[in-house]
Amino acid sequence: MPKESKNNNLIISLFPLPEIVLFPGMNLPIHIFEERYKKMISGCLETTKVFGVVLAKGSMCAEIGTTAEIIDVEKLEDGKMNIFTEGKSRFKIVDFISEEPYYIANVQIYEDTESEIDTNLKKTFKEIRKLSSEALNIFDLVSEQELSKKLKLPKEPNELLFSIAANLTCSHESKQAILEDRSIKQRATKVLSLLKEEIQRLEVLLENKRTKNEVVKNGKLKI
Repeated sequence: MPKESKNNNLIISLFPLPEIVLFPGMNLPIHIFEERYKKMISGCLETTKVFGVVLAKGSMCAEIGTTAEIIDVEKLEDGKMNIFTEGKSRFKIVDFISEEPYYIANVQIYEDTESEIDTNLKKTFKEIRKLSSEALNIFDLVSEQELSKKLKLPKEPNELLFSIAANLTCSHESKQAILEDRSIKQRATKVLSLLKEEIQRLEVLLENKRTKNEVVKNGKLKI
């Protein structure tokens, strides 16, 4: 799998994951231990190495997901595996072909219906890039790492939005909404808003860290 159906849709096996939204271009390691998913992944490895990742919602799953390509595999005892995947294309579930032992669905590639980048949207992207750099710099100060030097922001607009969304600490519901957006303008607006919220959270963490360091320096707090 995936297999092409008569109406040019794809037939793929699905892996519902709780609280995880996979974006195109995002790397996702998964530990495979359940028998049904050991069987599913083994089948994928013998064919196209592609399956679908969808956000689990209780006993259901989100309608929009992302295809995942298996890049590397670490085989463990008892058929367990650690797989390293990369998000490829968004898709929409058309209908389910099978639900046991794992989901197999007929899906169609989910593309944007609005992709034009006008002057105003260019300004939005400029602000997004500026705030992304600011967020990384604050994160470096909070974590005492140099993540800003290791990460390079993608140049392609959608790749940029998905990359930022994947690294935000917002709710998985917010991330799913970004994944489902078919307008690059609406997607950029949501990412910009969430990015501003992310910076506010980081600034609070940084201020708390500086306050704690100052207290420790003055000998008023034992840790």
